[in-house]
Amino acid sequence: MRMSPREIAVAGMMLGLSLMLEVVPIEMPTMWGMKIDLVAVPIIVTYFLLGLRGGLSTVFLMFLGLGMVSPAGWLGAFMKASATLSMVIGLELARRLTRVEFEEAPSGLFKFAVLGYLLGIAVRIPLMVAFNYYFAIEMFLGIPHEQVVEAVEKWTGVPFWVAIGLPNAIQGAIDVFVSATLLGPLLRRVPHFFE
Repeated sequence: MRMSPREIAVAGMMLGLSLMLEVVPIEMPTMWGMKIDLVAVPIIVTYFLLGLRGGLSTVFLMFLGLGMVSPAGWLGAFMKASATLSMVIGLELARRLTRVEFEEAPSGLFKFAVLGYLLGIAVRIPLMVAFNYYFAIEMFLGIPHEQVVEAVEKWTGVPFWVAIGLPNAIQGAIDVFVSATLLGPLLRRVPHFFE
């Protein structure tokens, strides 16, 4: 199914905002290359405004855009897109379970966001732990695969899965709850997004 001109315009505007947030240094880096930032917030807002198809389209376009503008290159773009996709999947599962619709700022938005967040990180954390273990940290830092866990645990002082999972849980919370907080004002100021 094709996107309407309105959907293309919204997705393009949010993608541009996402890429701008990538090049503007509003971030908190971790020890092994991940950074906690606001890059995925416009993508999650796009999911709220356009639904699953719009969210998936902008995740894919974000991957392409970040691959060109991010200092972390294509690997960083792949990791960011995979993590964001996990949150979109969690939100979509929560939407289907709760049957919430976004045409009006729903009274149950907070409960929906909490459920979406929990489902999203249930996908995101195992996925990011696996990707970091099997190839990302090795490729980012040039550490032999068999030394990845030991190196990360030595740098952070916590188990490998905590070192990877905790920043991803924090980033997921920023992605979902900042986006959900922006939804109400967006709906009041630009209700025509849903027409």
